[in-house]
Amino acid sequence: MRKALFSICLAFAFSTGFAGNAELFNVDEQEINTEFAQLNELEAFVEANEGITISEINAENPLVTNMATSSDILGVLASLRGDAPLGIPSFVWGLFLSLPGVLLVYFVADDRDETKKAFTGCAVGAGISIVFMVFYVVILSNPFLFFGY
Repeated sequence: MRKALFSICLAFAFSTGFAGNAELFNVDEQEINTEFAQLNELEAFVEANEGITISEINAENPLVTNMATSSDILGVLASLRGDAPLGIPSFVWGLFLSLPGVLLVYFVADDRDETKKAFTGCAVGAGISIVFMVFYVVILSNPFLFFGY
């Protein structure tokens, strides 16, 4: 009975949290058509001027005033460099997978800083394991401490 009541409360909590987000799905077709018209103008300009780059177009040109600099492909590729594999932080790869995690980060990320983070995670994991083993051997496996033999 507790599981059912907990499930109902959880479902109710999540359903009411998203009930007020209906305006996110409203589509303004006029605004979309305006944006595509500007893109079509820019495309026609670039096709007419073969080989032109975004840096050569004047900054005051109305065709590029609304254009964000993040659309530059080189900027996007530069921002991807140094990302951890699968979006999981490199420290976590090293912490849980130890040396195989460090090797995975080394070969996949191809970034020295990410490999250092994975190696740090590996060292922290080894330290935690050593502390746990010492605690287990000295405290838990010693019956003299608990039973007074």
